Amino acid sequence: MKKLAIVALAAIFLTAFVPKALEAGVGLKGGLTWSSLALASAEPIPFSFGNLQYYAGGLFFDVGLGFVSVQPEILYVRMGGLYEVDEANSLEFRHEYLQVPLLLRFNVIPAGPIRPFVCAGGYGAYLIRSVGVMEVDGETTKEVITEDYQRLDYGVVGGAGILFKLGIIGLSVEGRYNYGLVNLFKDPAAGDSMKNRSVMALVGIKF
Repeated sequence: MKKLAIVALAAIFLTAFVPKALEAGVGLKGGLTWSSLALASAEPIPFSFGNLQYYAGGLFFDVGLGFVSVQPEILYVRMGGLYEVDEANSLEFRHEYLQVPLLLRFNVIPAGPIRPFVCAGGYGAYLIRSVGVMEVDGETTKEVITEDYQRLDYGVVGGAGILFKLGIIGLSVEGRYNYGLVNLFKDPAAGDSMKNRSVMALVGIKF
């Protein structure tokens, strides 16, 4: 009976304390990505992919306690790379993902109207569609090549930014880097690999 009373008192205490201590919110986030593909092969590779620019956006949820916040997100992201010979000849790989980052955000200044932060964590991603785009002498050819690539990708994320606290609304700007760890080829030859890399510039609004 004594143990039960202690547990009950602890539960009442936590119920009263946690909502006041935690700062939680949900918001929208969007911006630009500059992605590339890291290639490796047993044979020399005669070219390398440059950055492929596209949009990214989605939802995020934030739960914080002062210095540290946990921030899961659901984002639409296009990864891939662009090899451009000239204006009329190029090759693109466009990998469209539903990406779920899970980040720890460390608030350098946890209070006040301007709150710089750094963040780190990991991501998992599901490949929605993959398209190869080839332009030869100004003529463009597209082919869906989803079945050639792994459906699941994961990697690590790091970044930094600033949160501007405006009453009950927060506005954030941040930059982050995604480092993919998965060989995207479904059936690679010995020594062959393709991995995602991307830089993201994001703006968010938190309610």
